[in-house]
Parts: sequence; C-alpha cells; structure tokens
Amino acid sequence: MFHETVTHASGESRGHASEAHGLLLLRRALKRGHAIQATPPGGASITWSLLGHGGRAAVRSITLAPHTPVGELTDATVRDLGAIDSTATARYGVRDGRRIITVGLFEIPALTTARYRARSLVTADRTDRVRLTLTARLGLLAREHQAGADTALCSCGRLTACPSTPEEARSLTRRHRETVAAEFVNSLSSTFAAAVAAS
Repeated sequence: MFHETVTHASGESRGHASEAHGLLLLRRALKRGHAIQATPPGGASITWSLLGHGGRAAVRSITLAPHTPVGELTDATVRDLGAIDSTATARYGVRDGRRIITVGLFEIPALTTARYRARSLVTADRTDRVRLTLTARLGLLAREHQAGADTALCSCGRLTACPSTPEEARSLTRRHRETVAAEFVNSLSSTFAAAVAAS
C-alpha cells in the first residue's frame, strides 16, 4: 500500500493506493512518456508538464510513498531478495515450527523471513509462493542508482561524468534515473502484474 499525493490545478489531493493501483499508475506513466523516478523508501514519483494559462508549462505529479518504507537494504538483504526474485519456486516453509522462505535448497532463516514480511518486502499467494513486492523492487532500483562517489554520478557505473556545475550534475542524474526507471517499469513481466492483481 502507498500514500498517494497528486498535484493538480487546484492544489493537492491525498489518498491511498494499492500495490495494483501503483503498478497501473507506473505503466500508464510509461505509456504516456511521463518522467518516473524510484525513491529510496520504495516509492516512486511521476511528473509531467501541461500547457497552462498563457502558454506556460505547468508541472503535475503523482507521488507514491509506501506505508511501510523498505528501510536499509543491506548487501545481505539484497542477496536474499535477488535469490527470491530469480526463481518461481520461492515459497514459505516451516522449520522448527517457524515460517521460513525456501528458494530451492537455500533457506532464509525464520527471523530474517519475519523481518522481510514485516517490512513488506515480500508477500505470498494462497499457495505460499513468495514474490517481491512492488515496494521492494522500487527500493532495490533506487539503491542501485544512488549517488556515486567522486566523479561518478551513479553507483551503478552506467553514468559517469565530470559536470561543470552542480546544476548540470543534478540534471544528468535526474535524466539517468528517469531512464532506468522507465526500463524497470517496461521490464516488469505479465506474470508479476498478474500476481499483483491477484493479491
């Protein structure tokens, strides 16, 4: 679930969005060519321009902020989430009377499983098949494309430059994050969309 904030001509509207509605908004934004960025808490911002009064451009936006932010995504957490996401066989199991996540022969311990569930990083269908939530995926994307060190503008290594001004650096970083977010939304499979719709 997300807190949804929409800016419009009359100001701002606030509400709530389900995971399915959040995914719908992202796909619609991609189709319309709107700018999308993932946010570190596991949300997203969507922005676009409209022609306003007097021919001036008016910026509009939709912000999705998760009810439960993803928190710190450590290297160990990223590895576990990557293992879950890499297979369709991840599911809940039981070890010593406590719920765990099994990924083939790999097991995520009960305390870690409970933590991932509490942070809304994973969810399961009625058959206990486990998948990453949209919030987890957005948080992972934002983590992968955080600010880099020195002249690198992004930790992913795909964007490095020596911008002449801070404004140029911000512009390059923003455009890069918008590009990778569009690629991310485009890459979400129909299987994931169906799982979200069914949850």
